Amino acid sequence: MMSQRTKTLAVFCFFIWALMAGRLAWLQAFKGGHYRNLAQRQHQLRIGILPERGQIVDRQGRPLALSIDDRRSYPYGTVGGQLLGFVGRDGRGLEGLELYYDQELSGEAGWDTRQCDARGRVRPSLEYASKTARSGNSLQLTIDAEYQAIADEELKKAGDKFKAAWGTVVIADPSTGEILGMASYPEFDPNHPEQFDRQAMTFGAVAAQFEPGSTFKAVIIALGLESKIIDTADIYDGEQGNFAVGGHRIGEAEGHKYGPITVSKALAFSSNICLAKIGLKLGKDKLYQGARAFGFGSRTGVECPGEAPGLLEKPDGWPVIKHANISFGQGLSVSALQLVMAYGAIANGGYLLRPQLIKGLAPAGQAIDQACRPDTLRRVISDQTSAQMINMLELCVSEGTGKAAQIEGWRVAGKTGTAQKKEQGKKGYASDKYVASFIGFVPAEAPRLLVAVIIDEPQGRFFGGEVAAPVCRNVMQRIISLPRGLRQDLLAAR
Repeated sequence: MMSQRTKTLAVFCFFIWALMAGRLAWLQAFKGGHYRNLAQRQHQLRIGILPERGQIVDRQGRPLALSIDDRRSYPYGTVGGQLLGFVGRDGRGLEGLELYYDQELSGEAGWDTRQCDARGRVRPSLEYASKTARSGNSLQLTIDAEYQAIADEELKKAGDKFKAAWGTVVIADPSTGEILGMASYPEFDPNHPEQFDRQAMTFGAVAAQFEPGSTFKAVIIALGLESKIIDTADIYDGEQGNFAVGGHRIGEAEGHKYGPITVSKALAFSSNICLAKIGLKLGKDKLYQGARAFGFGSRTGVECPGEAPGLLEKPDGWPVIKHANISFGQGLSVSALQLVMAYGAIANGGYLLRPQLIKGLAPAGQAIDQACRPDTLRRVISDQTSAQMINMLELCVSEGTGKAAQIEGWRVAGKTGTAQKKEQGKKGYASDKYVASFIGFVPAEAPRLLVAVIIDEPQGRFFGGEVAAPVCRNVMQRIISLPRGLRQDLLAAR
């Protein structure tokens, strides 16, 4: 017979065995999945797969931004730098179109599961799950890379020559609202964003606000003609350069002294006094409502970040001197793109169009075959008023302040602008700070190419006819002289 000690040992061993068996059964029943996953993890490695960022291409399909070996590259360097923007080290868009279309360009990350042996060596395995990365969409712009390069080059020449604070050139097709080029100064290279300050990254074409000066006079004349309160042949007295309004004196640029002149010549020679009289005759409400209809005081809706709305206060609080000043382009703020679209309406028969910068988005590898059709917001003037304005703007270039924009063999229409800048933190205007501008289009008989030039705080010379008009001429001349010249689709009848 077993001794008591043996029995006790057997019972104890049985208890231990039962406890282990129960623990094993519990682990298998309730923790089996957990430990199987732990074991699998020791033999599996999940690797994230970054998607390829989509390309940004011009209207001809030429790449302006693309990814090479997981690095973003901008083949044209500084050309269109502020417009394109750049991406950060994490691959996310930080400025420009890279920021505005970041989600569409980024694509969707994927992952792959690899088998890992006891020594840590990794190899592919078809038995494990994976998810393919989806490349970002391609973004096609209405921008023409050749036009853009010309705009950037000519703007840089002028900016450097006049030691300007900033500047912009905007090129558009007034018949469709397509933006063909948008340059900013100082230049910016998105390949090396760390080498530039914040000002260089600012996209002045849409973000900067400034007083338009005499370029706004075309809008006032157009509104006067449309409302039938003036005609092109009407005579207004220039008061020999000295006109009193509301206890203030209005004079002319460069000390000009005009007597009685027609409305056409008042625009061609940019008479502040005649335009003040026309604006006062038009009335505050019609001037305000008409300017708003032309798009001033609100964003254009262009598809890029940072657009400024401009500033056009309601007329309730206008003293008579402000009413007069606005009539010749002081006392309101605009963006270059707002001016471009307003002049586009004058040039295209009277229709304010929404600016178009994007032709389309498409999955990687697929072509974008999408023609831009005009996106009409509203009619602002009649065909007849448009034709009258084009004739008067031609006169500005052939006989008036815009002579420097003439191109032999072409009918050019346009308007100069020279606006004093307000003193920062003070009342009144600075005596030595100006914004020089010119907006022109060609051919005047069927406008298809519109160019706006804005040069801020040029040093030495500052009149729009001397500083900005030659830049506009050079840009238009070079585009016309390209092997494709003004393409047939740009010269097609309206």
